[in-house]
Amino acid sequence: MTPIRFALLASLTAAPLWAQETREMDAHVHGVSTLELAVEGEIIEMNLMSPGMDLVGFEYAASTDADKDKVEAAIRTLLLPENVIALPKAAGCRLTEVLAHLHAGDHDDDQDDDHDQDAATEAHSHDDGDDHAHTEGAAHSEFHARYIFACAQPQDLTTLGFPFFERFENAHEIEAHYVTATGAGAAETNRSVAKLTLD
Repeated sequence: MTPIRFALLASLTAAPLWAQETREMDAHVHGVSTLELAVEGEIIEMNLMSPGMDLVGFEYAASTDADKDKVEAAIRTLLLPENVIALPKAAGCRLTEVLAHLHAGDHDDDQDDDHDQDAATEAHSHDDGDDHAHTEGAAHSEFHARYIFACAQPQDLTTLGFPFFERFENAHEIEAHYVTATGAGAAETNRSVAKLTLD
């Protein structure tokens, strides 16, 4: 496990109990994305998970050309981090890695998952680590984006902006969990206050 992933795990473990209770009761809420963020030394890593409804307006598997175009457009938008998050210029950050894809239930485009598992096993696996609340047979999809930056002045990573809300009109809130050199925390940002202040 890389130090950043370990730090991120520590931040999620340290997140306030109310956030965990909220996710358990209201998992996979339309309009609500999740951001996991870790700052270690000069490296900042971010993982964003957003319901398909928020980014493309539907959660079923895209079958028409129009729906496929929407999915491709959303992924293209996510591949440009400036469409999602605005880092302070003073921090002098440069992008070193980016990944964006769609995880769509049985039609899994998530390259981190095992493509050989059968549908029954896959449906079961969502209960173990996924925060999706869904009924039997319900389709759902989630976009995942990962960004890694190297920052010359990481001490200036104090307030982050979210142009994400301007790009995706159905997105209303981001639940953020973060860990920095000074500690871990959780916060919510939304259309009205589209910024995150790191403690």
